[in-house]
Amino acid sequence: DCAGNADPHVWFDPMLVAKWTDTIRDALAARDPAHAADYATRAAAYTVQLNALDVWIREQTAALPPRRRTLVSDHAVLGYFADRYGFTLGGALMPAFSSAAEPSARDLAALVDAIRAAGVPALLVGRTASPALAKRIADETGIRVATFDDGALGAPGSPTDTYLGFMRQNVTTLVRALQE
Repeated sequence: DCAGNADPHVWFDPMLVAKWTDTIRDALAARDPAHAADYATRAAAYTVQLNALDVWIREQTAALPPRRRTLVSDHAVLGYFADRYGFTLGGALMPAFSSAAEPSARDLAALVDAIRAAGVPALLVGRTASPALAKRIADETGIRVATFDDGALGAPGSPTDTYLGFMRQNVTTLVRALQE
């Protein structure tokens, strides 16, 4: 529930997406038993890809030292990613699960203090975030802004037109932003 305490951005953990794959396989097989074997084969193949993605993400993020493993984003979007890959959440521009929420002056001051205290190198913002607010925080703290895709796949033919591409692009962006 977006208005409550549950983070809806489950897709930032590929192993949870693998569970979705199993659920979808089972639902399709129940509705269409004649093709259950096909659904099982395709789900198994996709799960292999998701496992490989998980290994790749671990490899990509492994080089980041603890002082570079604090995530600050435009809204509370990376909780599942942080939990899966050993990052700390350092705050968000909008302390809510929606990028449409408005932060208070107190929220922004607390975020600036947290960024400075943790030595956070980058602010990760979704493509729909307020660029003015992100720039203001970046200017105040001296950190850079890195833009990532937080909720929608890219246009057909783009590098992010599949979930696997979406995750690879986002992890590449995140690692580059935190390394520099």
